[in-house]
Amino acid sequence: MHTFLLLVVAAAGLFLSALATPVKADDAFSIPNSTSFTLEDSDRSYKVFVKLPNSYQENDPAQYYPVIYMTDAMYNFQVVSGVTRLPMNMRQMQQAILVGIDWQEGMSPAASRIRDYTPSADKGWKRKTGEAERHLSFIANKLMPHINKTYRTIPNQNTLVGHSLGGLFGAYSLLTQPELFSNYLLSSPSFWFNDKQLMKQFRSSDFMLKSINANVFIAIGEYETAELTDFGHDMVNDAKEFKAILEQKNRLSATQGINLKLQVIAEADHSMAFPTAAIQGLSWFLPQQNRLALH
Repeated sequence: MHTFLLLVVAAAGLFLSALATPVKADDAFSIPNSTSFTLEDSDRSYKVFVKLPNSYQENDPAQYYPVIYMTDAMYNFQVVSGVTRLPMNMRQMQQAILVGIDWQEGMSPAASRIRDYTPSADKGWKRKTGEAERHLSFIANKLMPHINKTYRTIPNQNTLVGHSLGGLFGAYSLLTQPELFSNYLLSSPSFWFNDKQLMKQFRSSDFMLKSINANVFIAIGEYETAELTDFGHDMVNDAKEFKAILEQKNRLSATQGINLKLQVIAEADHSMAFPTAAIQGLSWFLPQQNRLALH
């Protein structure tokens, strides 16, 4: 027993010593199985982050994977990687390739995202707006072909994830090129932008009569109301209004082409909603194979 106690004390001492050891500069945290590259879009360049699932190298090379694309990579890529790591590794969620699209290199994040994610020009903004069409074209015609060529992907199983203006951008893709993605995760979408111009386009007969097959997950924080947001936008009501528009489209269609879900995240504001939106939405889109029948 005396020998055992000595071993315990020695082990505890080693553990405490390890905690006290300064971390070396080259021990910086990194995301496993991830890499990055830069992709040009004419006079612009964007850094792209890619994370492969654990099974990508281990399994049969004939296995192919769905792809999750996301805006605002410097924030969203880390969050999505973190919240999906355990459920994917535990096979509670389909394993997928993660692709994060960063802001334009050499430009401030705010200027890049405000320009790239907004679907119309608003002269009331000091920064340039209204180039979502160009950015979506870059994703559709340059990034997605590159990803499909480089990795073992399932080309018709793509998910788009966006938060705030990124959520607005996701809605713009659903409106204009719905076939690009089978799943749309719209977290706290900024439908208030430019006097809700995009919402008005969703009410048009062109959209209502368009054939669309997609899963749409809308998430909003409970506290994203006019009284509690910084600029007085009632984003909770906007999300509910958008859901009602998509439900109306389904009623007007011969088949219910849009599989739709709205989640109001309890006790969350705009800055807190995304992590919960990401895991709940992706779990809904990509359930474990033996759970598919339940959804």
